[in-house]
Amino acid sequence: MLPIKLECSTPSPDTAKLQLLLEPQLFWFKGHFPGQPVLPGVAQIHWAVHYAREHLGLNGQFVAMQAIKFQSPVTHGQTLELNLQWSAEKELLKFSYFSVQPTADLLPVSSGKIRFSL
Repeated sequence: MLPIKLECSTPSPDTAKLQLLLEPQLFWFKGHFPGQPVLPGVAQIHWAVHYAREHLGLNGQFVAMQAIKFQSPVTHGQTLELNLQWSAEKELLKFSYFSVQPTADLLPVSSGKIRFSL
């Protein structure tokens, strides 16, 4: 189950920017953690790969993760901005999530790099 995609742009063939609304009933929140649901990091990585395949035409097999950082917990009801950048030469997907704040500031949530074998 995926979040609601509010916006999506692909400024270049190798980059994409999405805004995602996290509804409370998303599968990923169930049991993680009871009484205070938090989006697991594995969901954030899964979504980055999913949307890179969908919007950047990324193919290939997942090889490794690098420099994964989780900076702020994510709860339901939040809107996230996901930035994706694909480097075919390096076979590397860079991702970063930001929480969209009412003040128009973006709060860093997570980031990392995922290596693929094409």
